[in-house]
Amino acid sequence: MNHAQLKKFAVRSREKLLAVTDEKTAHTGFMRLCGTAFVCPQFITQLRNMSADERHPAFAEKCCELGGHYDGVFNTGGGDVEYPEVLLNDILSDMPLSEMDGDDVLGWMHQYFSEPYRSSLAVGLKNSKRLDPEDIAPATQVFTPGWIAEYLIENTLVRKWYECGGAKLNGRDGYILGEIQRSGKISPEDITFLDPCAGSGNMLLCAFDAFMEMYRSCGYSDNIAADMILGKNLFGLEMDERVCGAAVTSLRKKAAAYGSDAEPQVFNFLGGDVENFAGSLAGADECTGDAKAVLSGKYDVVATNPPYLGHSAMDGRLLGYVRGKYPDHYSDLFSVFVVRSCELVKADGKLGFLTPYTWLFINSCEPLRRLILGEKCLESLVQFEYSAFDEAVVPLCMFTFTNSPAERECTFLRLTEHEGEMDVQRRLVMDGAAGGSCGYRFRMKAADMLKLPSAPVAYWLSESAVKCFDLAALGDRYDVREGLITGDNDRFLRRWYEVCADKTAFRRTAGKKWYLLNKGGDMRRWYGNREYVIDWENDGRRIRDFRDEKGRLRSRPQNLEYCFRPAVSWSALTSSSITVRYYDENFMFNVAGSCAFADDAGQLMWLLALLNSKAIAMLSQAVNPTMNMNPGDTARLPVPEYSGETRISELAGECVELCRQDWDSFETSFDFKRHPLI
Repeated sequence: MNHAQLKKFAVRSREKLLAVTDEKTAHTGFMRLCGTAFVCPQFITQLRNMSADERHPAFAEKCCELGGHYDGVFNTGGGDVEYPEVLLNDILSDMPLSEMDGDDVLGWMHQYFSEPYRSSLAVGLKNSKRLDPEDIAPATQVFTPGWIAEYLIENTLVRKWYECGGAKLNGRDGYILGEIQRSGKISPEDITFLDPCAGSGNMLLCAFDAFMEMYRSCGYSDNIAADMILGKNLFGLEMDERVCGAAVTSLRKKAAAYGSDAEPQVFNFLGGDVENFAGSLAGADECTGDAKAVLSGKYDVVATNPPYLGHSAMDGRLLGYVRGKYPDHYSDLFSVFVVRSCELVKADGKLGFLTPYTWLFINSCEPLRRLILGEKCLESLVQFEYSAFDEAVVPLCMFTFTNSPAERECTFLRLTEHEGEMDVQRRLVMDGAAGGSCGYRFRMKAADMLKLPSAPVAYWLSESAVKCFDLAALGDRYDVREGLITGDNDRFLRRWYEVCADKTAFRRTAGKKWYLLNKGGDMRRWYGNREYVIDWENDGRRIRDFRDEKGRLRSRPQNLEYCFRPAVSWSALTSSSITVRYYDENFMFNVAGSCAFADDAGQLMWLLALLNSKAIAMLSQAVNPTMNMNPGDTARLPVPEYSGETRISELAGECVELCRQDWDSFETSFDFKRHPLI
């Protein structure tokens, strides 16, 4: 499948269709044309050979016929559709027919065609706009690549099959991580699989293939197996009727290839109230019809790629709903779906997810971590390189677990340092699953991670590194504080050379307008990033009383008693590990330059040396490996007790002096005197 060619085709088709019709009609016509090429390519050839006058009635009749066999895209949007001429002329001619035969092609065509709409919604999210309920599905849909689905299916469904004594499946276990714990016996017809966020059905398609191998291993014929799979094994739910149609058609075509005309049990939420905005999060008692029946069951396996949506982007109804039902997990929609999926799975069932990897570390997801690490059995986790997914705007991971606790080691693959898109990541995962020697495969028990403050999933830590967290935390030994927030930095901050020197307190002096400000800044150790000043005239009166048009205070003048005190400081935002600098008593500090304070100068220098050490750099990655290092994260770092030893403090002072000389050798320093090369 040539994705570049398909994407180009979808984008051009969208442009041509929207020039003559609306979004809904354009999507319906385009997907029916793609669906026809997918299930009956020979008709596309016939259609091309017809006259322009013959094409419209022939295509309409064919769609009606295919709708009876394949449902889905042929019935989505209603029966009577006025197909634009451009669809059956220009777009028909442009279609790369040879590329339309992959199982997941309809999913890709939907995504490529709908990408501009999805992108427009994403712009709204960046501008802090809350999503309307009907926009949640299209805004959060991220197509699950085929091999990702295979990984999740193999580490949940296939693992379940093997654990229950099932025969080895041909070509269906290349991604399985870790050991198989065999116990019990199960038949394929007894295993149920649910994708509660089915999308275009890629997870279901992959599960279908695994089930087919299970049935074959038990002597079933292919057509009987296909009937059983769609009738008894596979279930899916989706909020978006359009993408659900792609899933139904894809599954029916797959079944038809084995001589089956069974109907998939994949349903979209139509009608009602709660289900329109809550989807699979709704309880069975809140739904009707097919959705009620599906949500009433308990499944052996759930695997899904849930929507990613922070609580700040949820509309009032959805936010109120998830906050009421899942008060510990509503920070992001994917977290809620993980918890909801646990409710839909049997106690010995398997779960698999593709989600942002922020849940591994951020404070708001600590309840989710403690749930998975303490009440479930985490079995595998792959942490991808930050920019591995073109379709996703967040760094992702995939993980699987059993829905009950057990004392087992989990297998982790840490790909964060291995740049490359999906082909590279796939190869690395396969190599890691093969069990050979590689530097990115780790084994660790969940109980060890629960020992760490806030339970970060820091699986790469050595045993000795884990023991470091037995020490007291930095925040328990020292004052760690976040600086003030002005509410409008453009109004109240300047670089020191942009204002009158006579009005600036370069050495703390009362009665000035501008005062030196520690504002974080670029990666730099020991000394530097001394560029900004803040309007603190009359003890910051303008900032202290800075309000919006409704009279609400926009600023946050917090921890002012710590200003103008010697401190060590780090930037809130960093592209690398924590780097710490010294600031003297002439500085205020804001939210981007958090600080720690000590009792005396020697202790402060010792702390500066400690926080700039390789050991702390490694431990800070365990506490929070993201680019945002907030004061709470730093406060959790383990530190030994200060012994009063002076040599380390002296060496740190020498480092500060060397870096001061370097900083002052450039004109951006207010202590610049002469360039060293002159």
